[in-house]
Amino acid sequence: MAARSTVVPIVHETNIVYQAYTFLSPVTAVGIPPTLAVSGVLSFSPAALVQSAVGQRRITIKSVVLQKRTPEVIQCADVFPARTVSQMGAANVRLTWPLMYEVPGTTWTLTIVYGTWAAYDDDGPGPNPAGYVHTEVWKWRVEATFGSMKDLLVLFHQLPFGTSETPLISDEVLYSALQAKLAAIEAALHSPEPDTVTAGLLVGDFEMEVMDACIGVPPTKPAPTGPGTGIANTDENPACCKLLVDAEYLGTFFRFCCAPP
Repeated sequence: MAARSTVVPIVHETNIVYQAYTFLSPVTAVGIPPTLAVSGVLSFSPAALVQSAVGQRRITIKSVVLQKRTPEVIQCADVFPARTVSQMGAANVRLTWPLMYEVPGTTWTLTIVYGTWAAYDDDGPGPNPAGYVHTEVWKWRVEATFGSMKDLLVLFHQLPFGTSETPLISDEVLYSALQAKLAAIEAALHSPEPDTVTAGLLVGDFEMEVMDACIGVPPTKPAPTGPGTGIANTDENPACCKLLVDAEYLGTFFRFCCAPP
C-alpha cells in the first residue's frame, strides 16, 4: 500500500530569468539600431507545463501550489523586505510576474499534482488507476549580471517617472557615467588576469554615485541634466534602490559578468 500511495516528485532544472533584456529593434532612419531594453516577465501555464511533460496522455490537474521567496538584502531592506508568498489552487495562482523590480535571488516554486489516464492511445484510455498520480516541480530564479544591469539602466532611461516628461533616470550625464562604470567592471573581470580589486572599487563608486542621485519627485523641468535630475526612488518607482540592491549582490559575489542570453 505504501508503495502504491507514495508519489516521488519530479523536480525540473531551475530556470534563470533576468529583470531586463536587450530589445532587438529595427534600425533607425539613419541606419543605426537604437539601444533599447524591455522588462523581463515570468509567465507560465500549469496546464501547458504538465502537458509538455506527459506528451499525448490525458491529464487532470488536482492541485497547484506556487511559492515565491524574496531573500534578505542589506541596502533598501525596507523597500524590498524578505518575505514568502504562497498561493494555492489553480484559480488563485498568479500566472504573470513582472521582473523589473525583483531582487536577485528571488525564486518561484510551482508544484503541480495531476493524474493521467492509462497509457493507451488517445482513442481508448481507461480511468486512472490509483498509482497514476504525479507530482512535478518547476522553479525559476532571478539573477543579475553586470550585463543585465546595463540592460536595466537602459530600461530605466526609457520608462517615464510617473506622468512627467522625464525618464526614471533623468540625468543624462549620470546615465552615461554609470554605463561606463559597468563596462569598466566587465573589462576588469574579463581581462586575462581578472582584476577583482579594481572591479570592487568600481562597484563601490557605482553605488555611491547612485546613492547620491536618488530623487523622490520628478524634475520640475525636463532638462537633460543639472539640479533636480537623478534616479527615481519612490514607492511606485524604486529604481534607485533597485540598482543599489543589484550592485550589492554582484559586488559581494562577483559571480556573473556576462550579459543574459
